[in-house]
Amino acid sequence: MSTTQKALREYRVVGRIRDLILHWPHAKEIGGLCLFAAAFYFAYRYAMSFSQTAASPFWFPDSVLLCALLMNKPRKWWIFVLAALPIRLFSEVAAGIPLWFLFATFALDSAKGVVTALLLRRFLGSPIRFGTVREFGIFFLFAVLLVPATSAFGGASVRSVLGAEYWLAWSQWFLGDALAQLVITPAILYWIFGAWNVGMPSAKRGIEGGLLALGLIATSYLASHAAIGSLDLSESLFFAPVPFLFWAAIRFGMLGASGAVTMVAFLAVDAALEGEGPFAGRSPENVAFALQNFLLLRSAPLYLVAALTEQRRGAERRLRESEERFRNIANAAPMLLWTSGRDKLCDFFNRGWLDFTGRSLEQEIGAGWQESVHPDDLRHCVEAYHTAFDARERFEIECRLRRPDGSYRWTLQNGTPRYGPNGDFVGYIGSGIDITDRKQIEEDSRRLAHMQRLVVMGELSAAIAHEVRQPLTAILSNANAARLLLNSQRPPLTELREIVSDIRKDDLLADEVIGRIRDFLRKREPQMQPCDLNAALSDVLRLVAADARQRHVQIQAELAGELPPVLADRTQLQQVLLNLIVNGMDAMEGTPEASRRLRVLTKRDDGGGIEVAVTDHGCGIPAGDLQRLFEPFFTTRKEGMGLGLSIAQSIITAYHGRIWAEDNPAGGTTFRFSIPAAGAESERQSAE
Repeated sequence: MSTTQKALREYRVVGRIRDLILHWPHAKEIGGLCLFAAAFYFAYRYAMSFSQTAASPFWFPDSVLLCALLMNKPRKWWIFVLAALPIRLFSEVAAGIPLWFLFATFALDSAKGVVTALLLRRFLGSPIRFGTVREFGIFFLFAVLLVPATSAFGGASVRSVLGAEYWLAWSQWFLGDALAQLVITPAILYWIFGAWNVGMPSAKRGIEGGLLALGLIATSYLASHAAIGSLDLSESLFFAPVPFLFWAAIRFGMLGASGAVTMVAFLAVDAALEGEGPFAGRSPENVAFALQNFLLLRSAPLYLVAALTEQRRGAERRLRESEERFRNIANAAPMLLWTSGRDKLCDFFNRGWLDFTGRSLEQEIGAGWQESVHPDDLRHCVEAYHTAFDARERFEIECRLRRPDGSYRWTLQNGTPRYGPNGDFVGYIGSGIDITDRKQIEEDSRRLAHMQRLVVMGELSAAIAHEVRQPLTAILSNANAARLLLNSQRPPLTELREIVSDIRKDDLLADEVIGRIRDFLRKREPQMQPCDLNAALSDVLRLVAADARQRHVQIQAELAGELPPVLADRTQLQQVLLNLIVNGMDAMEGTPEASRRLRVLTKRDDGGGIEVAVTDHGCGIPAGDLQRLFEPFFTTRKEGMGLGLSIAQSIITAYHGRIWAEDNPAGGTTFRFSIPAAGAESERQSAE
């Protein structure tokens, strides 16, 4: 076998081993455990570097164990807890320490780490991030205060067996644990486990961070290594790093604060271990106490500032994300969306609006949108908007907007007040939809309805002509009589006055008939207003009275008293009533004259609305046709367009009512419709 072949074979073997390791399901867990063991070993050795008889000012192993527990599932915790035991038992820094003491401290520290991890997982949604003051406060309460303070009782008891003073040992144990959790744990969480979540900083941000680090290192080194004869806080050099610490917290949040505190702590501990600066010539107990005071008084307020910074940034980020989500949703929405501020000026239009008008956002914001509104609609649109805005009420406006090609399309604009989290009014949010097709359908429906009214009046023309001819004939007779009397030598004034009075009465009667016909046939926009249904029905009955006499139909009106008004257009309502009454009379053409009775009834229905029933004694309607009566162009008559009942249904449906037909047991058909009372309809519209 040649050398090249051997090399190739060895390369393949190494590759297989590498692939086996990389694709081994437990490779990641074993690698993480090895890293934990290495970190715990150096932390334990570093913490024991101060003295084997005095408590360390930083008990670094607590931070390493807690971070490992927080980053792993609880079912794996026992592995990390047990992995720390041989390090504590067989490390060279543990030489000469009683075995029972090592086991006791191992049990205390393990229980402390597990309890703290459980509490943080229970009360923090993400126990490795402190995005708010509340989250940092929970971490501080459990990890820095309660658990270390409770554990210190056991630690002081163990150390007292070795001859230490109990309360001094308690304070040293507590402060060492608390300071490690306050200084080291955030640094591990943010700078090691959180490093992957931090993107590359911008050049400007990087330069700022570099200057901050240089200033912090210089001032921290000066404060910890300068020859100062006192350890109290009156020395001004101790405060040299403070501006840089707050710079890091305010500008870089928890990431900057944890890194800055760790940097200061590292330089201070290094000076203490080397016996330099203010720590020179002092006992381990005094050095530990000085370090704890030095760092605790700087770390706690600094982390509070950092937590406030994170909370503010989080709120700003969530606001930006919320606005971005709103803009994305708004731009994707199949409608025209806009928002306005407290000053009534619009500050946002979605992509749908801009595409609809063919204008840019800069052209539309403020009051620029008014240039897109049809000149005939602008005044009404602006006045309605301002009136609703001042009253903080919802509004609905129909107006025409100009398209990019110069044409106008009808839109329905709905506006709703919007309020901030604290309940303050912040402006309006509105939506618009293109209703041009709907307006065209409404216009076509009005034309059909008007045409159907003409058809009905054409059917009644003979009866109406007879009704008008009667007063006109009387007027002519009275006028001839008056002329004869006036030609006499001594005209009788009393008789002439009576004739003039009769002429006036007949003229008013003819004018009333013509007025009813004119109002009924007039083509105009619907006017929704409270309407007395009984009064509208009475006018219709007078209109068909002459036709009913010619057909020998007896109309029996049973109108309930004290009915509330309904919200409707009077002409449209009369069209429905007239259509049902004429249909009823048509249905009785083959009925004996003595049985031609049409019953018209009004009453309150069970839902609080008004019900109208028109009952005839005609031939009835075949069962198969009863369900099709309200279909357009369907009719049971030989003559007719089949639009009357369809139009009647569309009108009643627009009033949020319903119309139906039913066969009578004794023969004939009853048509009924029910519409809400005006008060109930107003409440329904307000609720919507």
